Amino acid sequence: MKIAIGGIFTESNQFSLNPITVSEFKRGGIFCGNEFYQASVPSIRGCIEGLNEENAEIIPLLYASASPGGEISLDTFEELYSDLMARLQQNMNLEGLILNMHGAAVLEDGSHLDSAMLERIREELCKIPIFITVDLHAYITENLVRSCDAILAWNTYPHRDMFDIGKKAAKLLSRTIRGEIKPKMVFSGVNVITSAINASTDGAGPFAKLMAEQLKAEADQDDILSTSLFLCQPYLDQPNMMSGSLVISNNDLDKAQRLSYEFAEKYWNKRSEFLSETKSAIQVLDSLKSEEYDHHVLVEASDCCGGGAIGDSVHTIRQLMRLNSDQKSLSIVVDPKAIDQLSDKNIGAIVKLEIGHQADTKWGNPIEDNFEIIDKSAGLFTYQGGIWGGETGDMGLSCLVKKSENYILINSKPTYEWAGEQYHAMNLDLNNYKYILVKNPMNYKNLKLTGRTKYHRIDESGPTPINVERLPFTKIKEFFPKNLEESMIIRQYF
Repeated sequence: MKIAIGGIFTESNQFSLNPITVSEFKRGGIFCGNEFYQASVPSIRGCIEGLNEENAEIIPLLYASASPGGEISLDTFEELYSDLMARLQQNMNLEGLILNMHGAAVLEDGSHLDSAMLERIREELCKIPIFITVDLHAYITENLVRSCDAILAWNTYPHRDMFDIGKKAAKLLSRTIRGEIKPKMVFSGVNVITSAINASTDGAGPFAKLMAEQLKAEADQDDILSTSLFLCQPYLDQPNMMSGSLVISNNDLDKAQRLSYEFAEKYWNKRSEFLSETKSAIQVLDSLKSEEYDHHVLVEASDCCGGGAIGDSVHTIRQLMRLNSDQKSLSIVVDPKAIDQLSDKNIGAIVKLEIGHQADTKWGNPIEDNFEIIDKSAGLFTYQGGIWGGETGDMGLSCLVKKSENYILINSKPTYEWAGEQYHAMNLDLNNYKYILVKNPMNYKNLKLTGRTKYHRIDESGPTPINVERLPFTKIKEFFPKNLEESMIIRQYF
């Protein structure tokens, strides 16, 4: 068997002024040909191991990944796609193709990258089976479903099973090529668009319960090859955005339809459980004065780089400075303009700075004050897990500054948060701080803190709000929870 693997992996936020260009992919990692075998990317490693176990001949094409951002420039997509296709066209006697994608990437012309790319590849490879792996926050479209033979999503959030899903895709594709199985795929979606704040697959939340039940249904039925549960990336503005269930059966379309419909309906019935009470930064910090904890982790989810935000909000930092506590706080912000001012200054210097809201200005105003430079770094670190586990993160030239007991890590580039790697890159021990600011709505529990810790969800003005219904959508009009009285709509693609 001759099977190719590749992919263009990133996630878009159409409410963020954070364009994704080829430089962002170079920073995230572009692997071509035999470079695949040196990559630490879990999904790629899983595909390779699975194909090796099936004695397949592997044809590595191109895999490019970038940290989430806004829309992808057309030139960037065409450059990467052309490279991938040139390598593919040199191997037109393939028997199968696996693409490792995200599923929620959007081009600057507003089109869905993943669907557009699969449609074009399907035209080139009319008959061979095409499998894709995606994030469980993918935007599933009818064209995407019709352009490939199988879609397998990760089953964990926080994301930990990319290797396993890559390997599963490789083995199912190999069985398909040998004629042992005939995948029949159906996606059933409902009009529920919420943030992922209550969508962990750990614990007893609504998404965790649905995921566990659906995976059990898969395990209990030999003719069900794979199931995936989706919470659609809510920071897109695309038609027919839906969350729901995708089922792949072995040559039984009716069964796939019934099972995916069943779990889409169950998703709808749990819709209210995905909502979350939130507070502003000032409300949270004012409520902490009488609370005795060793650490307060402040989760400003409305400015999440992992959701495509630039990461330049200072809403919470402003309130920490106003609090003027004698306890140490540690915060993070992306601000290349501030870094430009700091780049030629020495450690120990006092510098008057404007920090925050200088890249994506519509969400707030900068802080202006005098800050002391404590440390500097080139901003390189290694991810300890997650999507980019083992890969190098690059937050660009970074400076740690302080005002009173408020320590602020300023980065020049946005990066995905997993387990506090950005702070660790500056040799900071999080246990030395009372207040710790993070911006990922899920991965904050990966922080290694000792003592009593309390987590606080903060929803401020920003491109990744917890309460998504306040975003200015134009392509979707009626959905829960924008209209709490909305009736269920189920769409099926197959």
